Amino acid sequence: MEGLLKWSLSQQGDNAEARERAGNPDPQALAQLLGMVQGKDDPTLMKESAAILEDEKSTPEEKAAALGDMEMLIENLDNANNLKNMKLWEPVLKQLDSEDTKVQCLACSCIGSAVQNNPKSQKDFLEQPESSTAFAKIIKLAEDSKDEKVRVKAVYALASIIRHSKEAYGLFEQNNGWDLIPSILNSSDASDKLKIRALSLLSSIFSEEVERNKFSTAEGQEKIKRIHEDKIVNSMVKMLGKDADLNCIDKILNLLALLISHGYQFSDDEIKQISSKFKELKPIADRLNEDDYRTLKSVI
Repeated sequence: MEGLLKWSLSQQGDNAEARERAGNPDPQALAQLLGMVQGKDDPTLMKESAAILEDEKSTPEEKAAALGDMEMLIENLDNANNLKNMKLWEPVLKQLDSEDTKVQCLACSCIGSAVQNNPKSQKDFLEQPESSTAFAKIIKLAEDSKDEKVRVKAVYALASIIRHSKEAYGLFEQNNGWDLIPSILNSSDASDKLKIRALSLLSSIFSEEVERNKFSTAEGQEKIKRIHEDKIVNSMVKMLGKDADLNCIDKILNLLALLISHGYQFSDDEIKQISSKFKELKPIADRLNEDDYRTLKSVI
C-alpha cells in the first residue's frame, strides 16, 4: 500500500515530471484496496462489473468504467483464469460491438490483458463460442477505427492472443491479418506507438518458431514467404534513422537480427536499403542493442 500512497501523492502536485516518474499504480494493489474499501472480494467485484456491461440501461461512460475496473482485476492471473468459470468472457466480448470508441478501446485492452502471457486464459478465450467472431472484430478495429487509441489496443490484443498459439495464428490468417502489418508500418498517419504495437504483433507471429528455434517447418516457411511477399523488411528498414523513435529502432533491429539468425535470405534490394539506413544509425549506435546492431552489420 506504500506504493499506492506515493503514487497518490505524486498525482496531487503540479510537478509533471514527478507524475510521469511515478508511472501507473500497481493494479493488484488497487484491486485489493477497492475490495477493502467496499468489503467485497475480487469475484464479487468482477460480477458487478459484468452486470453493468450486460445492463442495457448502462451508459457508455458506465460501461467504460466497468471495463476499467474489470481490467484492473484481471491483471491478477487468478482472476483472469476465473473469467471462463464465472462466464464473464461473453459480456466483455460483446463490448467490441459498442459504437463508443472508449468502450471499444477498453474491451480490447481487457482481452489483451487477460490473455497476455497466460496460456490458460488464452485457451479459454479461444474456446469461447464467439471467439472467431470476436477475433475478426478486433482485426477490423485494428484496421479501420478512426480512433488511434482503439487501433493501438486492438493490435495489442491481437499480439497477446496470437503469441505461442497455432490456433490463434490460424484465425489471423483467415482474417487476412498479414495485411494489417505493412499498412500500419507504411502509414505516415500512424503514430510511433501504433507502429511499435505492429512490430510487437510481428514478434508474436514468430513466437512459436523462436521458442523451438526452428523456422524450417511448413508454417515457418509460409511466414517467411509472407515477409518477402508483403515487403515487410523494406517497410521496417524505411523506419530506421538517427531521428527515429529509439523504441521503434530497437524493435526493428531485434526483428531483423531474428530473421538473420534463422537464415533469412535478404533480396538485393533489401540489402541495399539496410546498408543505406545502417549508415544513419552510426551516430546513435551506443544507444542501441549491441548484439542486434552487430548482427545487422554482418549482412552488409
